[in-house]
Amino acid sequence: MSNFDERTNHDVAIIPKGTVINGNIIIDGKLEMYGTINGDIESKSRVNICGDINGNIKAEEIYAKDSFIEGNIECEKAIAVRENTVVLGDITADSLVVDGAIQGNLDIKGCVTVGNTAIIDSDIKAKSIEVSNGAALNGHCSLCYADITPQKFFPETEAVVEKMPESNKDKKRKVS
Repeated sequence: MSNFDERTNHDVAIIPKGTVINGNIIIDGKLEMYGTINGDIESKSRVNICGDINGNIKAEEIYAKDSFIEGNIECEKAIAVRENTVVLGDITADSLVVDGAIQGNLDIKGCVTVGNTAIIDSDIKAKSIEVSNGAALNGHCSLCYADITPQKFFPETEAVVEKMPESNKDKKRKVS
């Protein structure tokens, strides 16, 4: 009986190219998707996508290549948005590697790695961001999960404001 249990832990559901599913998919194991899904996907494991999805995705890990995804993505661990992939939706994950295109807000607890073919039109919250030469990045970047913050280096005190020229003091007071 233990051989059967080990075998089922490695089973993979495959949705072949040309297949269209209109509805949600909930799966405990891995999913390899080459067709089209009009619905949400929820997996307790890895989801490999080489097709089109119109719906939200929630999984442990996600790898997308040659895909079009319209929906929000929630990933416990890592997500890779590879070449020829477009994501229109928010992404929440532990780490993100991008070589494709993303439009939506990114909330990444660890590192965002932006490859030289990436196009990102998103606000990014992350621990760190690595951007390769050639990438296109449009949006606000916040390293809000970083171990160090600007406030540790540049504390704002009244003494700093008092040393400012009068014209800057007025600006500072208006901004605050």
